[in-house]
Formats: sequence, structure tokens, C-alpha cells
Amino acid sequence: MSTKGYRSEPRKTRLACLAISWVLVLFTLCADSTLFAENAPQDQHPSPGHQLVLLLDVNANQRKVLPVELALAQGVIQKLDQPGNAFWVITFGSQPPALLKSGVHADEAMAAIRDVNLQPTSADYLSVHLYDALNLALGQLTDDARPKSILIVTEGNDERGKVFKQTLSRAQQFHVTCDVAMVADHTFYGSKAIQRYGFYLRELAGKTHGRYLEVGGQQKKVPPSVDRLSESILAQDRRK
Repeated sequence: MSTKGYRSEPRKTRLACLAISWVLVLFTLCADSTLFAENAPQDQHPSPGHQLVLLLDVNANQRKVLPVELALAQGVIQKLDQPGNAFWVITFGSQPPALLKSGVHADEAMAAIRDVNLQPTSADYLSVHLYDALNLALGQLTDDARPKSILIVTEGNDERGKVFKQTLSRAQQFHVTCDVAMVADHTFYGSKAIQRYGFYLRELAGKTHGRYLEVGGQQKKVPPSVDRLSESILAQDRRK
């Protein structure tokens, strides 16, 4: 055996050991990097959630169409049953408005709606507390960056123009979209096609980028109305 061949063997061994060492180092670094990536905080941007207040008209004149109102309200909530969304339920009529639920999940809001009943008949029918209910709703919505909507399901008895202007100003100030669903078993128009019900509500919806729908009193109109109202509310999320 030559001396040259003999001396080359230890050198080859050292090189092989060095290569193995580098492989082990690289393997360790890769493993640590993977572990760090798995444990590192994720850069997530969850949806801030939508705030929706439902106003339900329960004056005694809505006796025949209350099931339509409730089905419409529940349908919209089901469409908006998404993580982060919060719901309020307010009833109004010839008596002062009542806050039934505040900032709850969809299932709790729907349960409250199922238990809604009409108010007793009142001689003071024309003084329906629509604008008191609207101002109560506006007071529930926090002044933050989250999308905010009010869905008004009503017969449309809104004959208080001066109060309307104040309510519209507040809604615009807080960037609240107002959608209106007119539900009744009678026409909304008088002679010469003059609108008798919902005149100011139509303007409220238009000036707050909401939708105004005349649903009437038939159950068959509920599904398409739910779709259109839900789309209007969700469109506000996209505008944000």
C-alpha cells in the first residue's frame, strides 16, 4: 500500500463527516423555521361585523299581516347569520317603542321575533311611535367603523315631516343605512296615486343608500323581498 493512498483515507473521512454535519445543521434550521412559522401569530383580518337593528310595527292595524312582518324579519336575519354580526329588535306602535334584544346573535334575535305580539287597539292610531323607535335604534348603534343598518318593517304611518328631518340628519351623521319594507293589507296610495303611507320613509331609504320595498300583505312576496333587502344590507359591507 502506498503512503499517498493511506493518507487520503483520513481526509476523505473528515470531508464526509463535515458534509454530514452541514446536513444536520441545515435540517435543524429548517425544522426550527417550520416550527416558528406554525407558532407565529397569523396575520388575520377578521370581518368587523355588521350591526343591524330591526324595527317591527305592531300597531293593532297590522293584525292580518303580522305573520308577513315576522317572516320577513326572520328571513333577513337568517341571511345575515355570519360571525361578528350583531342584532337588535325593537317593536313600536301606538305605544312607546320596546327594545326586546340588544346586540345579540342571530338565533336569539329570531327567538325574540317569534314571540312578538300585536299591541292593543288604540284610539290614538295616527300617533304611531315610528320616529321614537327610529331614534331609539340610532341610539343603540355605536359610533365606530362597523357597518350599521336599520331595517324598518312597517305599515308606513309616518306623518311627521319635521321629526323626519331630524331623524334623517342623525342617520346620515352616524352613516346608518335605512332599509324599508312596507307591509300592510291595504294600498299605500290615495286618489290620483298620491302616496299616503311611507312618503317620508321612501326618502329616508334613498338618502341613506338603503332600499325601499312595498311588500304588501302576501306571504309569497316574502322570499324575494328577503333576498333584495339582504343584498342591500350586505352591499354596505362592500362599500366599507
